Amino acid sequence: MPEFKQTFIITSVIYFSQRKLSNSAVRSVFTPEERTIQTAKTINSIREKAPGAFIILLEMGKEKNIAEDLIRMVDKYVFIGNRTLVKWAVNGKFRGLGEAMGLIVSKKELYTGADFFFKMSGRYFLNDDFDLKLWKDNFFLARKYERGISTRLYGFSKEFFAAWQKALKRSLVQLFRGQSIEDVLPAKLGKEKIHAVKKLGVAGYVAPDGAYLEE
Repeated sequence: MPEFKQTFIITSVIYFSQRKLSNSAVRSVFTPEERTIQTAKTINSIREKAPGAFIILLEMGKEKNIAEDLIRMVDKYVFIGNRTLVKWAVNGKFRGLGEAMGLIVSKKELYTGADFFFKMSGRYFLNDDFDLKLWKDNFFLARKYERGISTRLYGFSKEFFAAWQKALKRSLVQLFRGQSIEDVLPAKLGKEKIHAVKKLGVAGYVAPDGAYLEE
């Protein structure tokens, strides 16, 4: 059988704006140095739990020249923090708008032809509950909540790549108005197309207050 190829897209903002978020006066309790260490843990967890996966670090922050050790850990480093639309969105008060804009602008750099793609938020890490065998076939997989999904980790087969990009674009207006990407993205994609994963196997620390969580 041919090898089943996976690509992890890590969205990252190492050097962040000091502007307030819509829901928090504090953007991050972690310094860029701490965020670098946490992102290294993100990458190492992927290497451990999904050996052989292709890893893209999509850096949307203010500085291109992040730690060289971090860049060497991944298969591809994409910096878009200097692009006008990305800079405007990422430094604004709506976190979801920044993420969506970054993923849209970098579309060509993100498509690898892999069989399956993961979108993972930087600084979070895969834990022992992550089961790679669950993430396969022609599905869009996410942890569902009452109104939306978790965007810390979700995955989809290559057949969904174009639909995912289209859903991100269709989400922009509502994200600009302050709605959350967790609610808007699944609505634009079509909730009936999303297969539920009860346990993602991802953990980490929320930026505005440092709270630890697992999903």
